[in-house]
Amino acid sequence: MNAAPDPLLELRDIHLPEAIASWPLAPGWWVLWVGLIGLAALSLWGVRRRRASVRRAALMELDALEAGYQHEGDAVVLAHRLSSLLRRVALVRFDRNTVAALHGQAWARFLESSVNKKRFPAELVCTLEQAVYAGPSIHHEPDDVAAWISACRGWIRRVS
Repeated sequence: MNAAPDPLLELRDIHLPEAIASWPLAPGWWVLWVGLIGLAALSLWGVRRRRASVRRAALMELDALEAGYQHEGDAVVLAHRLSSLLRRVALVRFDRNTVAALHGQAWARFLESSVNKKRFPAELVCTLEQAVYAGPSIHHEPDDVAAWISACRGWIRRVS
């Protein structure tokens, strides 16, 4: 009698599958990346649109203030409204706690430092504040009023 060969010798070793390559990416990863890029683009678009809407609204209000001054000719009322407009834009664009507490020279330095110093000099801010607080007792030249409006327009365009 023949001895039966050992059946275990005929078994083959386990065959492992090949390693999964990291490239090309699976479709799920492509969907995830497209979604993340789309979300980033959408949020960037929203931020830019909000900034533009603040700028657009402030410039429209500034145009209305200028037209009102051309009609009425009251520099004190214009100074009040310009000061209010500048403060509201600053509260939207910058840290609310910091901006809300500013007044006097600190407010002038803030306006001057937030844009190019040549665009909104501290002297111009001082004349604007004098017009606000002195009332109709001080006469304001049309050149001063034009400088206020021009400086406000430039400041709004640069910070918004």
